[in-house]
Amino acid sequence: MADEAKKTEKVETPKTENEVVNISQSKLDNLIDKGFSKGARRAKSELTDQLGVDSIEQAQELINAKRESDEANKSDLDKAAELIKTLNNTIEGLESNNNQMKADMEIQKVVSANNINDADYFKHLLLQASNGEDFEQSTFIEQLKGDKPYLFKGGDTQPKRVDSTSNKASLDVSERVKGAKTMAELYALQNEI
Repeated sequence: MADEAKKTEKVETPKTENEVVNISQSKLDNLIDKGFSKGARRAKSELTDQLGVDSIEQAQELINAKRESDEANKSDLDKAAELIKTLNNTIEGLESNNNQMKADMEIQKVVSANNINDADYFKHLLLQASNGEDFEQSTFIEQLKGDKPYLFKGGDTQPKRVDSTSNKASLDVSERVKGAKTMAELYALQNEI
């Protein structure tokens, strides 16, 4: 018996390293499809066995039925809680819009009361100045009347300047902004103004 255990059979396999196998694309596709379909059938079979159902379709039906049952069983309290959450989110959005509108109206009142020509530019200046400490709006407006009288109706017109961003004389800030070709030019214009 010891001699039999030591004996091993040597089976020679043909060498196929450099052999070219010719097979059509359709035959190759069929071979691949057969291999994958066997694996897919085996996976489906294992899944249905684990879930305790006869087919994948039956599992899908059971899942859909469970979803419908959960939705139907949802209490009125849960539905009301969802509605309250949605309404609270809507209210927060509306309050934010309302606060923004109030702030814009306050700025428009100041613009109207002081006969300011360019409300958007004034708003920009006001927001920049209001970020500082000890800000007083009336002092800011008086200082602005001295520094930039062209912003106010009846004030002096804006002085004609050579714009460092375009090297052209211009009276209109919007033209100067449109003429800027890079962000650096816009920043230079902002600092000048």
